Amino acid sequence: MKWQQVMTLVITRLKQVIGLYAFVLLPMWIMFFLNDTVFFGIWNVFGIVPRTLDVGSMIGVLASWTMHGNFAHLLGNTLVLLQILFLFGLFENNAYRTILKLIVASGMMTWLIASPLSIHIGASGLCFAMLGYMIGGAVFARRWGYLLACIVMGAGYWLTIKQGLMPQQGISFAAHFGGLCAGLLLGANSKHAYTSITKRY
Repeated sequence: MKWQQVMTLVITRLKQVIGLYAFVLLPMWIMFFLNDTVFFGIWNVFGIVPRTLDVGSMIGVLASWTMHGNFAHLLGNTLVLLQILFLFGLFENNAYRTILKLIVASGMMTWLIASPLSIHIGASGLCFAMLGYMIGGAVFARRWGYLLACIVMGAGYWLTIKQGLMPQQGISFAAHFGGLCAGLLLGANSKHAYTSITKRY
């Protein structure tokens, strides 16, 4: 691969990183301030209520990642997503489609396994789903770029990941664990298809 091709690829992927920031982070921040100033907290009522088939809970499956209890909650998830989305933008060919799949899959897993009569909001389930996707891609699909990404994320967030996977009061273990499992399954089946080149003589 010539250096011009390398530079073109790098520029394309950096543009994708910026696009992913807008795609994921802007809705989170916009909905937080709208909820705080216009909706008076009503938006968070539509969080994931496990195994409930009402419209509100179904909205939560798709949109709970845009719901946050307070500014610290929003900021914490944003800081993690800034790093994970950067790695996603660099290594994932179909990043936008993959993010949408992870949002739905992590929401559904939380809906399936969480305790009844609870409500789950926040983007941490998506964070763990993206992390699981990278681990699944590295281990099962042999995507070496994601192996590097996992090493980077693991070195910086090992304690946070460990704490997130321990049941604690006020923290959605189901979203974290469910997101991780959903990501692992999708990542394990994410091996890129390469077009075969037939030599002609």
